[in-house]
Amino acid sequence: MGAMAATLALALALSASAQEPPAPSSERGSASAHRPPQRPADAQATREQKGSAAAGGNSPRPDPGQAAPSVPVPSAAPADAGGTAAGEPPPPPGPPLPETLRESDFDNAACRLALFSWGVEYREIPPLADDDQRDCGIARPLEVTQILPGIALEGAAPMRCDTARSLARWMREIVVPAASHLPGAPRVIALTPGSTYQCRAVVGNGDGNRISEHALGNAIDIAAFTFDNGTRIEIAPVQDRGDLSVAFQNAVQGAACLFFTTVLGPGSNAAHDDHLHLDIKQRRGGFRLCQ
Repeated sequence: MGAMAATLALALALSASAQEPPAPSSERGSASAHRPPQRPADAQATREQKGSAAAGGNSPRPDPGQAAPSVPVPSAAPADAGGTAAGEPPPPPGPPLPETLRESDFDNAACRLALFSWGVEYREIPPLADDDQRDCGIARPLEVTQILPGIALEGAAPMRCDTARSLARWMREIVVPAASHLPGAPRVIALTPGSTYQCRAVVGNGDGNRISEHALGNAIDIAAFTFDNGTRIEIAPVQDRGDLSVAFQNAVQGAACLFFTTVLGPGSNAAHDDHLHLDIKQRRGGFRLCQ
């Protein structure tokens, strides 16, 4: 019976030991012995945190609600003189100037209809271009031989249709009526042009780097008017002259600015002392240069 009592006491002791809670970590030895091994990134972060704590003490931890500090952005590569980043090719050039002035089919047809109604004689010719200068040329040129019925344009001048239309209007509304006030009321029968289409730079006031309106078919120079009585008026400086031929020249030169955007002649500069330069260059705000 003593042996049975001892066996029962041992069973109760083992049951009580199994029901006790696990010992605290301090009693179980080092907690690190039971942690799962850190991932390499976690280990690196732990080392960085320890190093930061050692260097800065109790530094405040970043607030998760605050925005992350800005990171400086590298500045762009410096642009070259052409406005492109260093090492990048320059942008492709725009279309040649003659193409920017090309008339639409509708505008071209309307212009040619006006010429036809006024009796202008012309023929359409192939586009004009220059192999050495892409900005010279006329996309839809006309070769004008008669600017009004019975008034020849000597040399069959090539030009844009808009230039021919302005020239015809000036002749109809200003030159022909003004000629009727000359002695004997002669009739104009011919115009002697100076430069018409020519691929070159501006002369006179230009610096030599700007392309002339002559190179685009926008301009024509008038050197003289011929009349049916055999007389001829050549454009020239007035100087001491004061007759009706001077009045005629002043009248047609001054009124030309109603039809052209640029009018240069005697009194403008030495380069235009012997002719009238007439062109239809478009400027901002509709500005016209009349001298």
